[in-house]
Amino acid sequence: MNPRANADNLRIYAFGIADRENYRLVLEKPNGNPIDRNLSLFDMFSFDVPGGSELRRNFEALFQRYEADIQNFTISLLAKLNAGSQEVEAEIVGLFAAKLLNFVRNPYSVAKVLNTFPGLGHYDPTNPLLLAERDRIVSGRKPHQAHLCGQLGISDAQYVEWLRVLFMLLMPMAENRPNFFEEIIGALFEDRTKYIAAIICDYDHDRCLLSDRGFSQAVADGSLLSFSFNLCGTAFVDYMFADPATLVQGKAPPERIASAIASLERRQQPVSVTFLRNNLDMLRRYNRRVVDQCYERVFCSAKDGLVF
Repeated sequence: MNPRANADNLRIYAFGIADRENYRLVLEKPNGNPIDRNLSLFDMFSFDVPGGSELRRNFEALFQRYEADIQNFTISLLAKLNAGSQEVEAEIVGLFAAKLLNFVRNPYSVAKVLNTFPGLGHYDPTNPLLLAERDRIVSGRKPHQAHLCGQLGISDAQYVEWLRVLFMLLMPMAENRPNFFEEIIGALFEDRTKYIAAIICDYDHDRCLLSDRGFSQAVADGSLLSFSFNLCGTAFVDYMFADPATLVQGKAPPERIASAIASLERRQQPVSVTFLRNNLDMLRRYNRRVVDQCYERVFCSAKDGLVF
């Protein structure tokens, strides 16, 4: 709502869901909420809080390497697309990684994260130093745990498993090797047998909502892997990863499906990029999905005139 303010003073409007079915929102504070404290829960990512002068153990350093590029990637992506350039693969992949991380670490998405990465938290690092660090997630002092679990409606076991999943995803397991999270991102975008699309919608004046979960699903069809992410106050992106055979199942003969897959494998660009300007139908669908799928509130840089 005040993009020219310094980082400490940036604010955003928060809305509670008064009537989800009819998309009726209630503004919580007329003057907005400080962004630097928005969606923050005390010690959420601390897995060992010893007390005294010893530093607490948490994931913040692992998060920062992805957070640092979000603004630059967003500005670069929208500038290139508005100038007619399609050379945006680095921005598309980089933003997906950063935004997916926001989903993975979102406290309101714990159950979905555990379902998305089933069993990952139960693996053990083979490096004894990493194993000892990972074990601190279970044995470390977490005086905040009971309060946070009660606030989020999750069990102690779910909270600890979620922290273990974060550790296994983000901690490099070997020197000069990407972590599991980056390997997953790479596998998604390098799979030449899949149809991969990014649809970016940008607006001159209309505003895009932000979910307290950090994401929504672009397509309800379970055969597709899809995510919608807010890019800024006036832009959002839909990502879709699909098996072409599943997309046209029952609609095309096997030879047509085989031909389509062969074409995907030969394509020059791994991602089909679509850029839409001021498309209100897309904005209505996006804003409705955000309200439908949020935990309990949504955010926006405007407090009125929202499109549903």
